[in-house]
Amino acid sequence: MSRLTGITNENEFYSNHYLDAILNDDIKNVAQRWKEAAAEVDGKSPPEELGKLSKDYFRLRSQFSKERDITERLTIQQQWLTQFLAVLGYPIQPTERTLDQGQVLPILCEIKKSNGAPLLWILEALPEGNEAIDILDLALQKDQFVEQPDAELLSSSLEDIISDYIFAQDEPPRWVLLANLHQVILIDRFKWNASRLLRFNLEEILSRKESDTLLATATLLHREHTCPTEGTTLLDKLDENSHKHAFGVSKDLKYALRKAIELLGNEAVWYIRNKLREGVFKSRLDGGQLSLECLRYMYRLLFLFYIEARPELGYAPMKADVYREGYSLEWLRDLEQTELRTEEDSEGYFIHICLKKLFSLISEGYTPSNIGTIQFVEEDLHNIFELAPHRGKGKVSGGDGFLMLNWELTSWEQYMNRYSVSEAFLLKKIYMKYNGQLKLLKKQWLMMKTGKKI
Repeated sequence: MSRLTGITNENEFYSNHYLDAILNDDIKNVAQRWKEAAAEVDGKSPPEELGKLSKDYFRLRSQFSKERDITERLTIQQQWLTQFLAVLGYPIQPTERTLDQGQVLPILCEIKKSNGAPLLWILEALPEGNEAIDILDLALQKDQFVEQPDAELLSSSLEDIISDYIFAQDEPPRWVLLANLHQVILIDRFKWNASRLLRFNLEEILSRKESDTLLATATLLHREHTCPTEGTTLLDKLDENSHKHAFGVSKDLKYALRKAIELLGNEAVWYIRNKLREGVFKSRLDGGQLSLECLRYMYRLLFLFYIEARPELGYAPMKADVYREGYSLEWLRDLEQTELRTEEDSEGYFIHICLKKLFSLISEGYTPSNIGTIQFVEEDLHNIFELAPHRGKGKVSGGDGFLMLNWELTSWEQYMNRYSVSEAFLLKKIYMKYNGQLKLLKKQWLMMKTGKKI
């Protein structure tokens, strides 16, 4: 799997795994075509040209950081953007466009459809200082306008300008590129309402100059792939591939979950009969309750896999060595790879004990004051991590051999990283189906993060 360092796939513009592991395979033909075209003219392909810009980029960044005059800073930035966007096929022609509401908007470049309607706009945003602030939070500068700008437009962030002005037009562009000396953002109007976008960190991309990342950057931003003269855009074809991949993996995951729940239920029945020495039929085993608790157990695992795979959410302390190396599923996954050679190994309960402890930490927290711990106060929510298993006995356990088989079926590597496990899938599809409390769960998360009652 190749991580595209410097490219952030916000809210899954494409599915996460597709961008990291499949995209480069799907764009190999683009790389080959560019190399052949460059060889014919004894030149370099767009990814190679991007890599060559590294020296100029850091030289201009140094000049930019020392300059305080806004006009001069704009000049330095446009010098860089002219070089950078030329490699991607966009001619820089600063101009202004009158919006439907009458405001005048400065743009660096406009690509039109055959009928004259806008297809792509490139907007420039000047950083307020030398730090890489989110370009969506920046505002336009007076110096970017030829005449006195509209006061409301000038006080609006670029995020608001896109939503309230650009995409609110009768004929808005399909694509918007936001660019400055620190980053470039690719926005598709069809994905904007879901805040799905691609963010390119120029410092990371041009300092590392990794070939896969340069190829992905050039491919995803190039004019011939956003605004082809004919046919479907390559970005739309990649989006279709991403959806096909996600659909196929989600079917595999559903099958694995069904199989894992079936195995878990059978293991519980075996344990009641052979370890607790209870007759399953005499004790009137409640099949419905057993199914619910098996589902609940698998949901706990999926939930924990998710929050550990997304440390930026702040719900699992993956940066803490004590948690990561002593309690986490990531640590237990290493054990899952270990071969069980003896009957004692396969029938032990070490993994079960570790999981039970981890579930307890999530359910009850550790910090005495309960600050920073997940606290499920609603009964419908609390029962998801309620620890007493079947009939409240607290005695049903799964042997390590069985749990390792179950783990393999629902392996995060095998399924979760292959599928973009977004909140829409993991929480909406699983949690709402079986508990119907997604909104309450999110409120609990917010309470945990902010300490305030929602």
